Amino acid sequence: MRYQGSKKKFLNSKVTGIDTWGKAWSYSLKVCENNATTEGVGEQTNFQRASAADLPFDDGEFDAAVSNFVFHEVRDAKDKREVVQEALRVVKNGGAYSFQDLFLSEKIYGEIEDLLKTIRDWGIEEVHFTSTADLVDIPRILRIPGMLGEIGIIYGKK
Repeated sequence: MRYQGSKKKFLNSKVTGIDTWGKAWSYSLKVCENNATTEGVGEQTNFQRASAADLPFDDGEFDAAVSNFVFHEVRDAKDKREVVQEALRVVKNGGAYSFQDLFLSEKIYGEIEDLLKTIRDWGIEEVHFTSTADLVDIPRILRIPGMLGEIGIIYGKK
């Protein structure tokens, strides 16, 4: 779980984490809950079993959404762009989002500029993209397609 830094900074915030956790649901849930407690944010953090393709939340329910290497793994959505759209659906207008995934994989998302245009066409106010390779010193051998060379961050405000 990577929400603790924000949670510690924003003491009155509440964090909801979701995952499908497969057959290891109870074990994985316990690990997440223990991690949150260890970080001192257990009381403000809850976890739910759900698919990122069909979030059990109202439109605009959250001030922000964060996802790290989730969308390409969602098996119950053939078009991964729909998973991005679903994550944005639950962010309130003016809310922030940051998603890291294999956004440079044309096989998964198509051309990056087309993906960004599609997100803007959904009515998202602010859309930015940064290749993770521009932020982190990734060895050249790992920057190849199918490896770390396809990772990017889409972020902004709704």
